Amino acid sequence: MVEHEGYLYKRGSRTGFLTKRWYFLQQNFLYWYSKRERAKGTDGAAAPGGRDGVSRAPHRHPQGVLFLEDSYVTQISDPALETKGYFGLDVHTSSAHGDRTRTLFAASREQRDEWYAALRRACKAVPFEEVYNLGRELGRGQFSVVREAVHKETARRYAVKVINKTKLKPSERELLRTEIAVLKLVQHPHIIRLENVYETGATMFIVMELLEGGEFFGRIVGRERFSEEEARTVAKPLIESVAYLHSLGIVHRDIKPENILCGRRLQDLKIADFGLSKLVYPDEVMTMPCGTLSYVAPEVLSMQGYGRQADLWSVGVILYLVVRGRLPFDSDDHSEVVRGIIEARVSFNDACWDSWSANGLDFMRQLLKRDPKRRLTARKALQHPWLTGRRRPPAVADSSDAASGLGPSRPADSAWPQSRPSADDA
Repeated sequence: MVEHEGYLYKRGSRTGFLTKRWYFLQQNFLYWYSKRERAKGTDGAAAPGGRDGVSRAPHRHPQGVLFLEDSYVTQISDPALETKGYFGLDVHTSSAHGDRTRTLFAASREQRDEWYAALRRACKAVPFEEVYNLGRELGRGQFSVVREAVHKETARRYAVKVINKTKLKPSERELLRTEIAVLKLVQHPHIIRLENVYETGATMFIVMELLEGGEFFGRIVGRERFSEEEARTVAKPLIESVAYLHSLGIVHRDIKPENILCGRRLQDLKIADFGLSKLVYPDEVMTMPCGTLSYVAPEVLSMQGYGRQADLWSVGVILYLVVRGRLPFDSDDHSEVVRGIIEARVSFNDACWDSWSANGLDFMRQLLKRDPKRRLTARKALQHPWLTGRRRPPAVADSSDAASGLGPSRPADSAWPQSRPSADDA
């Protein structure tokens, strides 16, 4: 079945002149030909559907074809051209080769409106502004702003990341595509839920569920240190979500308090911000150093390759932070932090650890082992007695391991620092 067909004008890429073409819309494919007759069979009739009643592509080979799924169309206003009888609309498409906008013109306002309605049905997408009202700002990044949005029909509230695509480098655009692909793939109670994605030539709107508690970092700054039980309450959902991601071949690569969102209860945590995440094969080794320095694993900084175990180190650093009140390697000297992480001599000599159970200390030491092959995997971490509640004799710390937990002690703090910990990119 042909949804719509007729003449439209396109601007020539070489000459800049408006060229008349016959356009043929079928399902979510838009074909075009130099003349109307080119789109017809030898008898002048459009190609019929098949035996199953499904419409087939036009009879003759088109000059071009555009796949409209997940594209969107907008009307444009150009008074100068409209006085000459050209009424425009833009068709915005995205592909692995990048984003593109094609401008087409109809010979009348009525024809333009008919094409606009037909193309919108084929695209199955509507502009963001027609669905949501933007509200207050929730956060801000280098190229994006996170704002509250309210659905116009349901009045439900969401968080929307508004991204200025014009400021993104090609590599950053690729990371953005990966983030969206991951969010579309995952479905877990402790991972932020993607609602929808809208896009224009210059802007992308990523609509996600709204969590009232904000960033986990905001929950921990300025409060007393976490007890062992509170740390366990935080650890379980984080490990569960990491185990789920790893089962799908996804490595987050930037787990930190700022990328964890909170509900009303402490255990209502959700991992967010998959901008540096990567889909990997089971034994794939990554080499590009990325993440936030304070939470990056030793193997990432040593430039010898790393895998999914880097995420477990990051979780271990977060747990250490909420209990100890400071990062395991905390200094104003960037090189000193790097050296400390690579050596991975994590100290558990502070008095805050004195009340911890043997299983709890064993769990922490197993997460913060320097050698990723000896570090707990997410699956094994979920089976650890500290999380399951089962009893077992604590593992004896191996003094030959640089991450045995033996190291110089630091003066005890009684509360959280009032400023963010080091967040330099590795």
